[in-house]
Amino acid sequence: MYPRFLMAALFLAFGLFGILKPDVLRGAMDNVANSWKEGSWHPYKMPRPVLRMVIGGTGILGAALFLYIAYLALSR
Repeated sequence: MYPRFLMAALFLAFGLFGILKPDVLRGAMDNVANSWKEGSWHPYKMPRPVLRMVIGGTGILGAALFLYIAYLALSR
């Protein structure tokens, strides 16, 4: 049960971080992408508003999903 809440908290933190500090997140993704293949496409090349929507939305939806799973586990 507790890992579900932990995953929800991690997804929420990732989503909020993506919304509030997209430039820092873009720099981190740039470093990871360049370590694999220089100049490859990666979401860090998205415009800032799209990056906020995609990363932030994914994080918040992931958090909601894990909270729903935890709710279902607790209600049984």
